[in-house]
Amino acid sequence: MTTVKKKKQSRNRKKILTTARTIILNQGIEALSVRNLAGKSKLALKTIYNLYGNKENVIIAIFEQGTRDIDRATIELQNDLKNNPWKTAYYQEWIDAIEPIFLKNKALMKPSIIAGFSLNYPGSDQLAALHNKRIKRIQATLEMAAKKNLIWNDLNLFVCARIAYHSYFNVVLQWAREEIDDNGLVVNGRYALHTILYTLINDPVRRENTLTLLRNLKEIE
Repeated sequence: MTTVKKKKQSRNRKKILTTARTIILNQGIEALSVRNLAGKSKLALKTIYNLYGNKENVIIAIFEQGTRDIDRATIELQNDLKNNPWKTAYYQEWIDAIEPIFLKNKALMKPSIIAGFSLNYPGSDQLAALHNKRIKRIQATLEMAAKKNLIWNDLNLFVCARIAYHSYFNVVLQWAREEIDDNGLVVNGRYALHTILYTLINDPVRRENTLTLLRNLKEIE
């Protein structure tokens, strides 16, 4: 493939995803179709099918592109847990890292979250695999804590990780759909995650530290 053709494909891919995000934000994800994409982007149907194959692959590409930095923040958290003493605030630091990702680039993040968590696509194997990969990253951090006897170690930590993941991103989805504002994302998201962590921590001092983080939410309401 020539360099010129590769550049053209790259431009068309970018145009398709930009158009898809605009459709999701302005018309809703139900309006996203290959035909609508072709009309709005002024690209041929064949071009879209050649580059993405189908609508699901467009949705997955939007979700992956928009949430890439969240993966980086989670990996950094895992590395910190491996290399440093445990502290309850690690998960607060994770939230501090990902909140700006949402808030500073809403035009990218809102359609990405809507695409990745839309109830219209619960049966997508590819989307399910992406979500499970991220849930397993959270599970890995919980397993590190369990080995240090910092959280209850007789739990199904995959289930705990899945609950934490979906509880937090349910809040993010509400924000993406503009059911809550930026402050609601911050307060409700932190509350959702810290409440779950509180139930897992089996040491009174660390539990009190988590409760302190919950109490501090009052300061940003």
